[in-house]
Amino acid sequence: MFVDYQNVYHSAREAFGDPKSDPPTLGHVQPAALGALLVEFGQRHYPDRELQQVRVYRGAPGPQSHPNLQAASSRQIAAWDRQRPLVEPVTRPLRYQPLEWDHTGRPTRWDTGREKGIDVLLALDVALGAVRDDYDVAVVVSGDTDLIPAIDEALRAGKWVENAVWRAGDRPPRPLRSTYRRIWSHYLDRGHFERVRDDTDYLAHPDT
Repeated sequence: MFVDYQNVYHSAREAFGDPKSDPPTLGHVQPAALGALLVEFGQRHYPDRELQQVRVYRGAPGPQSHPNLQAASSRQIAAWDRQRPLVEPVTRPLRYQPLEWDHTGRPTRWDTGREKGIDVLLALDVALGAVRDDYDVAVVVSGDTDLIPAIDEALRAGKWVENAVWRAGDRPPRPLRSTYRRIWSHYLDRGHFERVRDDTDYLAHPDT
């Protein structure tokens, strides 16, 4: 399973809450629980299906961010690390642009940071993993259309690819589509979110 974590987090907040007023914990999920849920979906049609690994791709805040944000991210990633080899965090430092400088030209304030290269790492693992025969089935948990070429490559290599996205009420979900073949899409509603959500406040519970 390949989880685009920031896409999953932000789309869950939009689907099941109010991003402007809800606490930042809303939207977080437990990767292992998400993996178990999607394997359960697949076992309805393929009883022998087994989960081998959940790879979680996310940007890691750096020292330019608020110290508490960097610490909370590190604690969350450490919690995933403790679930290896089932959960495999794949991180890359966020990139920051300076907003203000002092009289010497040294940056004193930065923006909130942007993920750079995380989607590329995920796409490469999907495409190259198919060629290397690293997996039989890839479940891509994301609504990012930039991943479609990687899905196409995996399909051309003979692999089975599925997609999972959130579905909010009657709002039509936006699953990923291969450019030449229909793939199996899993639509996860609020009930599914409640089963996999992670309400841990990593700011307040450093040892969790």
